[in-house]
Amino acid sequence: MKKWTSYHLRILKKQYTEKGAKYVAKRTGHPVYSVVAKANSLGIYSGSLRRWTQFEVNYLLKNYSNKPVDSIARSLTRNKASVENKARQLDIYVPKPKKWTDEQLKLLKELWTNKKYSIDDVAAKLNKTRPATHFQAWKMGLRRPQVWHYWTKEETKYLKKNFRKKTYVQIAKDLGMTRIAVFQKAIKSGLRLRRAPRAWTAADDEYIRQNYRKIPTRDIAAKLDRSLDAIINRAGPLGISRKKVKK
Repeated sequence: MKKWTSYHLRILKKQYTEKGAKYVAKRTGHPVYSVVAKANSLGIYSGSLRRWTQFEVNYLLKNYSNKPVDSIARSLTRNKASVENKARQLDIYVPKPKKWTDEQLKLLKELWTNKKYSIDDVAAKLNKTRPATHFQAWKMGLRRPQVWHYWTKEETKYLKKNFRKKTYVQIAKDLGMTRIAVFQKAIKSGLRLRRAPRAWTAADDEYIRQNYRKIPTRDIAAKLDRSLDAIINRAGPLGISRKKVKK
């Protein structure tokens, strides 16, 4: 990444507030997102720049991995560039996926309507994420085959025995079904109980303190087997803020 020289910093401090990120980027040769990030770190804000609220930050962290950037931008009444720049600052930015090739579209059409392949199987064969695969199929008007399955006594017994011990995904894999099929059967069978909330340990809290602003929040959630919301909500009582401290 290109370094910020003292000359570049002078331009940033003098022109950013009045003329904005694009002007500074053109003068310094730095990308716009780099200009915005540097300005924020120095506590410099553009007169036309709307600051991000904590609610918006939490919404972005929660939805960035499973919603298109355009959708998030509409929900927050921001432009796409603003959302992508903030994602870079939070270290959750993922480069725009490559366009679908004709071969991939053809294969998607063949596999999507074949009941032998799950959505995850199709995504894996296309080297795409599940949301991207599902969205592309929807755009093409493709529909999954409706597969009806009558639960046997043995399958129902297995579900009742394990629904508190295993996730729906694990049970579905064991029974050769989809997660939604297991979920619906559990609801119809009255299996609505869930484990009591897992208590936070001292080790959990210490891991969050050490890593909260250093690595992506989703990585912390994965490491501790928690949801993104759980990590964000826990950071408050621990006295951790996502705002950078001015030096």
